[in-house]
Amino acid sequence: MLTLYGRKPVLEAITNVDLQPWRLHVDKQLPRNGILAEILSAAERHDIEISWHTRQSLSRISRNSRQDQGVALDVQSPHWSHWQQLLDLSEPEVRVLALNRITNPQNLGMIIRTVAASPLSGLLIPRTGCAKIDGLVIKASAGTLFKAPLYFCDELMAPLSALAEHGFVTVGLASGGSIAINELTHTNRSLMVLGNETNGLDDDIADRCDQLVRIPLRDGIDSLNVSAAAAVAAFSSLYAG
Repeated sequence: MLTLYGRKPVLEAITNVDLQPWRLHVDKQLPRNGILAEILSAAERHDIEISWHTRQSLSRISRNSRQDQGVALDVQSPHWSHWQQLLDLSEPEVRVLALNRITNPQNLGMIIRTVAASPLSGLLIPRTGCAKIDGLVIKASAGTLFKAPLYFCDELMAPLSALAEHGFVTVGLASGGSIAINELTHTNRSLMVLGNETNGLDDDIADRCDQLVRIPLRDGIDSLNVSAAAAVAAFSSLYAG
C-alpha cells in the first residue's frame, strides 16, 4: 500500500483499471469543483471510500503539504510487492536493480521507466533514504510506475543480507569498480545496487557487495547521470560476452 498525492496523479490512479485504490483523503475545506469534482465523482463510481480531513491532518497523511493539493490516495498495484517476495520467484533467472539513496524524484521516475522496459525481474526501493513516490515520480516515469515490478523495503541492508543467504550475488555499481560491467560474469540470481547521485554507494552497502563494477567511459568523462547508469545496468546482461 502506497499513498499518492496531487490532483492529477490521484485522478489517473483512480481511473486506472489495473490498480486497487483503497481510500481517498480530501481536505474538507476545498471547493468541490474542477478536477476535484472529477476525482470525487470517479471515487464514487469506483466505490472508493472517501475520508475528509482538516488541512493539518491531511498533511500528516500525504507528508507533503506543499504539493498534495488537498488530496491523497491509498492505492495498491498488482506489480508492487514486499521485498521478501523476491525469495519466492521461481524463474530460472532473477536479476534485480536496487537503489541506495536515490533522492531525485525525476531520476527515480526515469529508473522505474527503464526497469519496466528491461528484462530485469524488478526494482528494489528502500522507503528510507530514497525519493518518495509522488506526482513528480509518476510524471518522470511517463506512465510506467504502475507497470514496473517494484519491491519495497524499509532499509536496504536487511534484504541484501537475506538475498545473499538465498544465493543472490550482490554487485555494486561504482566508478572505482575493479571490473568493467561488460566483463561481468552474470549469474542466475543477482542484485545490482546503484548509489546516490552525488556520493555513490554508502560505505556499508559497498562493503556488503560481492563485487564492484564500473561503466567504462571515454574522453575524460568520469560519471553518468544515475538514470543513464541504470539503463546500462538494466540491459547489460543482454550484451554480455
